[in-house]
Amino acid sequence: MKQIEEYVQSIYRKVDGDKEEIQELKQEMRSHLLETVYELKGKGISEEEAIRIAIGNFGDKKQIIKELSEFFNVQKRFTRYILLFSIFSLVLGAIFFVNTYLKIHYFKEERGIIMNDVLTIVGDDDVISDTEKESLHTIFNKHSDHLNYLAVFNVNENAQVQEWLKEYNITTKPTTTYPLEYQHATFMTGHQGEIFNKKEVVSDDYDLGTVGSANDNWIVQYEYKDTYYNVIEANNSKTLGNYMDIFQLPILFFVVFGVLFIVWGFLKKYYKRYLKGLIY
Repeated sequence: MKQIEEYVQSIYRKVDGDKEEIQELKQEMRSHLLETVYELKGKGISEEEAIRIAIGNFGDKKQIIKELSEFFNVQKRFTRYILLFSIFSLVLGAIFFVNTYLKIHYFKEERGIIMNDVLTIVGDDDVISDTEKESLHTIFNKHSDHLNYLAVFNVNENAQVQEWLKEYNITTKPTTTYPLEYQHATFMTGHQGEIFNKKEVVSDDYDLGTVGSANDNWIVQYEYKDTYYNVIEANNSKTLGNYMDIFQLPILFFVVFGVLFIVWGFLKKYYKRYLKGLIY
């Protein structure tokens, strides 16, 4: 019926919202009006009068348009924010997940890089020159975000160092080891630069926190920061708990994403029910 179609189109002409939802609402309104018209005609009322009554029962046209416009404006803003926050959480979760995964993946490779670089610098020399010290500082600074100390011990100058080397059988391959006391170090560096009063430095008691490597003349030892322990644990363990600990930040963002996405879906359904209430 032409009058019904014109009325429906006039209601939604200035309403800005989701096109699919608007089309669905148009169809709902159109069906409802036609149903009313047919019921009235069945009671003996003329078609023209039945259309007038059906449209009149819908209420004031301006008020309907106002309510629909306000609703779509609020719905659009709120659901958009919810969706944007959920996507933002997903992206952050993915970034933190990849970053953490790369840390674990790089862990073993990095140990070899540090040790090889240090042993290449000191080589077969009996002493460490100032130039070599600067190079060792550079190596430490490159990895300083998760290291406490980097120390080099001369195997041939100290009997205690030799005994320690025999006891723990340290080779050129980087190995987690019981720490050699820093007071025996020929050279030691940390976050403040070269450390001279080595007797005051006490090794951490974390059993996986110290790594050693050696050649015929030198032992290299470095110690991890406690903030890096979760990476070490994840690398050395296959238990779910350790992986949950290290991936807790990305997991948190993934959970936030899931909750917000569910809320977004719920609101979309709720709004549809509310809209149907506006047109009946």
